Amino acid sequence: MELDWTTFLLEVINFLILVWLLKRFLYQPVLEVIGKRRQKIQAELLQAATTQDQASQLKEQYEKRLVEWDQEKRAALDVLTQEIAGERENRLRQVEDELEQQRLKHQARDQQQQLSWRSQAEAGALQLGSAFAARLLRELAGPEVDQRLRQLFVDQLQALPQSELAKLKEGWQGSSSAVEVLSAAPLDAGQQDTIRRALEQAFGPCQGDWRFDTDENLVAGLRVSVGGWVLQANLQDELQFFSEAAHGG
Repeated sequence: MELDWTTFLLEVINFLILVWLLKRFLYQPVLEVIGKRRQKIQAELLQAATTQDQASQLKEQYEKRLVEWDQEKRAALDVLTQEIAGERENRLRQVEDELEQQRLKHQARDQQQQLSWRSQAEAGALQLGSAFAARLLRELAGPEVDQRLRQLFVDQLQALPQSELAKLKEGWQGSSSAVEVLSAAPLDAGQQDTIRRALEQAFGPCQGDWRFDTDENLVAGLRVSVGGWVLQANLQDELQFFSEAAHGG
């Protein structure tokens, strides 16, 4: 078989043209598509890596934030627990104070009630005692008791303290009023003279007149008044004292 070089060259040229056409219109676009696809994949991989890093950072931040939240929650819970405990102590203290105040109030009221009952009981007893004493003294009143009270009056004048005696002397000597001597029973001249001498011996000479009179309400004894003061030794005034004491006044 004889080789036709012309045909061979044409075949070679056709092959080269085919290779160029394939490369130009098939391989090159495919390579470009593959290259773009590779770049896209690399970009996606890079983006995925970046996203993963960001996700890891977000995860770390989230976990860190969870830890911080847990710490804050525990701290807030501790503060709240302390506040609740403090408020509880304050409320308990307030309740205890209120209970103590109520106890003291009731105690004071009970004491006041007891004092009132005791005062009423004492007043009742004193009233009964004064009534008994008044009845007894009235029954015992007579010439002997009257004489003993007059003598007691004279003895008391002689036993007056100097301070009290000085005050009475000043009123006695500085007064020109009449000396009024009231007795439960009429006094004879000797009895009147005894009373007059006892008074002048104690306080000095009288500047006024002497007036002797009787008052059966005295029951027994004397009452002497001059100027603004009164000396008394009689059952009526003593009974009046008992009556006032029995009624708290």
